[in-house]
Amino acid sequence: MSSRLPPVPRDQLSAHQQQAYDELTSISDSSFGAKFTFKRKDGAFVGPYPAFLAAPDMGLQYMRYVAGLNQASPLSAEVREVVILATGSHYKAEYELYAHRNVAISSTRLSEQQVGQICKGEKPSGLDEACDVAFDAARYLAGRPGPLPQELWDRAGKALGKEGTVAMVHFIGLYAYTCIVLNAMDAPVPKEGE
Repeated sequence: MSSRLPPVPRDQLSAHQQQAYDELTSISDSSFGAKFTFKRKDGAFVGPYPAFLAAPDMGLQYMRYVAGLNQASPLSAEVREVVILATGSHYKAEYELYAHRNVAISSTRLSEQQVGQICKGEKPSGLDEACDVAFDAARYLAGRPGPLPQELWDRAGKALGKEGTVAMVHFIGLYAYTCIVLNAMDAPVPKEGE
């Protein structure tokens, strides 16, 4: 399977796209490092990045927001990844699940089994209250219309505080957006050695 917006090596991009490519590379290297593949061996971006380069000004704004949100977030890495994976599991965004499964396993205290269950949309046992409520809120907001139930809002406030609860909601929205972009382009998971 290939993406509807196929990967394009840097030297085949316009000058404007090359500038965006360079900034996207810098942001992604500092945000994610080598935790997952976002470029092929020929340097062409995979995942959501071809969409970012197809509309470079929008793609840069998105990635700047991702970087800024990560830096400003009061949430633990565990809570962030639970939110991201729980949202991704609702949308069945394979690239997002691939990428953040790797991030969660390499950068958090979540077990591989817990991460695998979250990727399937199942809440694993053994989560602390902050991760537990983050899972429930992400699955609710990603999967149902209407307001978040007061009980979930109150639980989040107790576990994460007001600022943490608002940050959690931002991450749910950000990764719902990401999943929609990935699903629209039908972005595949990179093959081994790509």
